[in-house]
Amino acid sequence: MPQPPPITPQLIVVYLVIGAFQLWMLVDSIRRRSPFYWHLLIFLLPLAAIFYFFLVKLPELTGRKPAPSLAPAGPTLEGLSELARETPSELNKLAFADKLAELGRFPEAIGRYRDVLRVNRDSKEALHGLARALLALGRPLEATEELATLMELQPEFRDYAAALDYAEALWQAGKQEDTIGLLTGLVSVTKRISHRVALAHYSKERGDSITARNELDLALSEFASLPEPVRKREQRWADRARKQLAELN
Repeated sequence: MPQPPPITPQLIVVYLVIGAFQLWMLVDSIRRRSPFYWHLLIFLLPLAAIFYFFLVKLPELTGRKPAPSLAPAGPTLEGLSELARETPSELNKLAFADKLAELGRFPEAIGRYRDVLRVNRDSKEALHGLARALLALGRPLEATEELATLMELQPEFRDYAAALDYAEALWQAGKQEDTIGLLTGLVSVTKRISHRVALAHYSKERGDSITARNELDLALSEFASLPEPVRKREQRWADRARKQLAELN
């Protein structure tokens, strides 16, 4: 029988690079809430991670839109339901709950997310999914409770998407001061254009046009100083900032 090739330091480096690349793509896929099949394929197949990079990640880095028509069809609701029943892991339960929410079946999704939380109260994915489903059903006060727990666990969860959902839930629940306070703190930490635009939006809704204008001016000023590739990625936020300024004027 042929002997396997010896494990050399160079080969170890190659394996480490491939593993790091797979981990990067897996984290990105989870962060953007890609369909469950992407998580599974990237975890199992290095070639899938490369395919995901060119299909999804590279277009984002270069300011272009991904090509969804090239993506394979996701698993069906029935398939995910069967998978969660046969192998009731947290990941499978979450995939089923996410699919229910994606299809607008929010009451059922809420039940599935709560099933996960009964076993693991610190499941960040379940907390976020549950809160978003509650928001979709017009139950913002309940959503704020779940999101407050999530903020204690990881304020930057899903690249701060959960924090922005928390701001919206607080606003819908009538807690305008808390919304402004949350976004003011978020801007001070991240300095992101998108977060300044969000703060400006809620400030304008609250009647504070001065703060809104200042944040929009800062957002556009910071946008102008960004490198070209980053400006392409942030262009939509600059457009929103200009639109909000025009409305204020």
